[in-house]
Amino acid sequence: MGWSPFRKTGLTHSDNRSCGGYTLITPIGGDSTYLLDEAGLIAHRWHDPDFNPGYGYLLPSGNLLVRGQPAVGGQGQLNKFGTVSGKADLLKEYDWEGNEVWSWESDAFHHDMCRMPNGNTLVLAWEQVPDDIASKVTGSMSPERIQFLREDPELLPFVLGGVGVGGRPSVDKMMVDAIWEIDPSGEPVHIWRALDHLDPEVDTLCPLEGDMEWSHANALEYVGDGKVLISFRELSSVWLLDWPSGEILWKLPKYLVSHQHSPTMTPEGNILIFDNGTHHIIEGRTRVIEYDWKNNKQVWQYVPSPVFSLLSGHIGGCERLANGNTFICEGESGRIFEITTEGEFCWEWVSPFIHDFKGVKNVQLFRAHRYAADGPELKGRSLNSGPYQELNQKWGLQGRLES
Repeated sequence: MGWSPFRKTGLTHSDNRSCGGYTLITPIGGDSTYLLDEAGLIAHRWHDPDFNPGYGYLLPSGNLLVRGQPAVGGQGQLNKFGTVSGKADLLKEYDWEGNEVWSWESDAFHHDMCRMPNGNTLVLAWEQVPDDIASKVTGSMSPERIQFLREDPELLPFVLGGVGVGGRPSVDKMMVDAIWEIDPSGEPVHIWRALDHLDPEVDTLCPLEGDMEWSHANALEYVGDGKVLISFRELSSVWLLDWPSGEILWKLPKYLVSHQHSPTMTPEGNILIFDNGTHHIIEGRTRVIEYDWKNNKQVWQYVPSPVFSLLSGHIGGCERLANGNTFICEGESGRIFEITTEGEFCWEWVSPFIHDFKGVKNVQLFRAHRYAADGPELKGRSLNSGPYQELNQKWGLQGRLES
C-alpha cells in the first residue's frame, strides 16, 4: 500500500461479514500498546513512561507480554557492518491495569517470544557461528558489493532506514539463532540451537542479502501438542519442531516464499504464512499462503487485487479468525485488514500513528492480533472508548468517524 499524507486513517471499511472483536496493535517507535474496538477506536491502552514497546500480544489471563526498549537511548543505530545494533530488547509482562508483573532481559534476546502452557517462556536468542563453520556458508552478496554498501555514505542509510525491529549484537561475526525456554525466574531450562541442524551446503544465504546472519529468526510460536513454529527470514524457510526434543518435523519447501514472517497454525492444522516476497524472482511481491504441511501442498492464498496493493518487505503478519476469515497486518504501511475466504475486504483500519524510529518517521506495525470479546483474554473486561476520547481525538480517530 502506498503512503500519502492525505490518506484516510482509522477505520476505512467494515461490514457484517467481519468476525468482530478487538484488535491489539503496538505502533513502532511509540510509547503505548492499544486495543481497538470494532469501530477502530482506542478502547484500552498500556503505557509505561519508562518503556517503549515494539511488539506484544495478550496472554489468556489478559496480561500483555511485550518486548521493547528503555524509553531513553534504546532505539539502536546502523553500525559499521551495515546492520542495526543497539541494546537488546527487554521482555516485560503487564497486567490489565498496566502494572509490571514480570520482566526479563538478555543481550541475546531478539524479535519474538511466546508463553507456554507450563508457565515458561520461549524466546529467540542470537548465537555466534564458529569461524570454521561460517567460512563454509555460501550465498549472500559478493564481498565487493558488501564492501561498497558499507562504504557508501548515502546508499546504506537509504536501504536500511526504518528497518530492524529486533536488535543485533554489534560484533563482526556471523550470527545464528537459538530458542531458549526460560522459567519464571528467567533461567534457561532448555536451549535448542539452529546451528545443530543447519547445513552450509544446503542452507545457503539469499544472494541479495548480507553475510552477517545465517538464519535471522523473526517469529516463534508454540502451537500446542508439543509443537513449535519458527520462521527463518534469511533462509526463506519455516520449520515445525517437536518440543522439547528439538526434532524437525517439517520444513517448508525451498523457493516457495521469500523472507516470510508470522507463520501461524489454523484451526484445521494448516500453516498460514505472510510471504513478504522481498526477493521473489523478477519482482518483489507480497501475499498470504495457507500450507497443508502434512500433505505438503498449498491449499489457499490471498493475492491482492489490484496487483501490488499489498506490499510489505520486512515485517507483517496473518492469522485465521473463528469465522474462517483471515486477519492480515501489512506491517510497513501500518494497515490491518480482514478478508473473507474469497479475498473480499470486510474490515480495514489504517494507522494514524507517525513516530520517529531509528532516525526516520514511520507508521509501521510489527504484527497485530484480533481477540474475541468473549475470549479468555477479554472476557469480563470493561472495554470502552469513552475514557480515551481525548487520545482518539488527538490521533484523528474519533473525529474522522464523526465527520
